[in-house]
Amino acid sequence: MIYKFNITQNIYEQLLEISKDKSVKYNSSLAGNMVEEYGLLKYCDVVEPFIIKELSKIEPLVTYVKNLKLFHPNPLNLMLQNFWVNYQKKYEFNPIHNHGGIFSFILFLQIPFTNAEEKLLSPGVNSNGDMSGKLSFLYTHSDIRGGIKEQTFEVDKTWEKTGLIFKSELNHCVYPFFSEGERITMSGNLLFRNDTPA
Repeated sequence: MIYKFNITQNIYEQLLEISKDKSVKYNSSLAGNMVEEYGLLKYCDVVEPFIIKELSKIEPLVTYVKNLKLFHPNPLNLMLQNFWVNYQKKYEFNPIHNHGGIFSFILFLQIPFTNAEEKLLSPGVNSNGDMSGKLSFLYTHSDIRGGIKEQTFEVDKTWEKTGLIFKSELNHCVYPFFSEGERITMSGNLLFRNDTPA
């Protein structure tokens, strides 16, 4: 249950402006092994309508929520629990982790490399599993030896102005990259409005 969507130009420009707010350090609330991670809670009201609108277009996610039988009386009773921005630089990474809430999202604002450029710098270029700069989701699967399946996304410059929505319980990680520049992403979690935040 991982779904990709596009970010319109006007929303993208708003997000870029919001991402510049580095007033609230957020590292202690996140798993990321990064120097620059900032909380953007005060912008939840700005971003929440956009995220919920995108989620409502994805029928399997809407059906999943309805089947939880917690969507009464308001079928759009989701809220943005938290919201943050990561400035990932070369060698930094996000270890395996998952999120709270019902759904989580990642918004890709800036990726400083193409896959071809990153491969030239990757120490794993000749490996049978070069993971430099990739985003991976990991989950148990009884049909696989070792029991873990990995779904990997080759996130590069072509992913700018896109996002992913997924079930918050999905374990995921971001591998380090070796190019110069910053990978700027925003993330947050959605939960039911009557839930108590974790």
